[in-house]
Amino acid sequence: MEIEDEIIVEDDIDIIDIIDFGFPRRFFNRSNYIEEMDDMSFFRRFRLTKPTVIAVLELLEDQLEFDNDLNNSVSPVNQLLTGLLFYASSAHQINIGDIMRMDQGTVSRIISKVSQSIASLRNRFIKMPSTPQEIITCQNNFYRIARFPRVIGCVDGTHIKIRSSGDSGYPLRSYLLTPLGNPGAPAEQLYNEAQIRTRNCIERTNGVLKRRFPALCYGLRCNLNNALSTIVATAVLHNVARRMHEDEAPPPMGINDEELNYLIDQGEIPNINVHGNVMYDFRRDLIITHFGNLGQ
Repeated sequence: MEIEDEIIVEDDIDIIDIIDFGFPRRFFNRSNYIEEMDDMSFFRRFRLTKPTVIAVLELLEDQLEFDNDLNNSVSPVNQLLTGLLFYASSAHQINIGDIMRMDQGTVSRIISKVSQSIASLRNRFIKMPSTPQEIITCQNNFYRIARFPRVIGCVDGTHIKIRSSGDSGYPLRSYLLTPLGNPGAPAEQLYNEAQIRTRNCIERTNGVLKRRFPALCYGLRCNLNNALSTIVATAVLHNVARRMHEDEAPPPMGINDEELNYLIDQGEIPNINVHGNVMYDFRRDLIITHFGNLGQ
């Protein structure tokens, strides 16, 4: 009976403490995965090798460092690994928190911070041709693929899906030429074939990017601004990995490889028939003057 009384008294004291001071904060003992995990497991888990992660960390450390450690702040390396784990997963933040030993709210804030920090490096690692000579070289390289003229870049991707009643593909513009929905004449068939073969390079690139960072396949469970930062951040990391001469990432942990490949295969641009005045005439003129002559 005395023991029961003591238990009741101790419980009452705990309740009084909670009333006076609030619920006690949880402090996590976080792992150092760079030191504790073997190289291949680390590569599979975080989708980048340890040397590449360290190289990225050196570029971001000042942005990720907290002014003090009064609130058991998360170290820059664990912030970066949290972001990488988000990109490497099906994007459920609560599961990431379990692995990184932090609550979901902290995970969400860190993902946003890390994504914006990595995306800020875009001018160093993502580059479109800008000088006249770069543009000419780029156009010539694309022309060699399938004889499609004046191309300096290709667009593809299903990173953000916006539900709407409009077209499911890209709009036809003077600077963005989409495929024909129902090619008939030989020139139209040549145009479509060249367009598809030329844009195939970006489809392959996106396939590599999505295999490295599966969150791009499964859907980004965050607001639009964070989604945009995440897409740019993963492109930056992909180019960093290329500069570090990394191999293609091995199958990810916790992801069904067959399911991942299926989702990647579904991400092709649909062939839509876009009608319209000036833009339609611009594409029609190219088909007649260029691809019509190729067929002769």
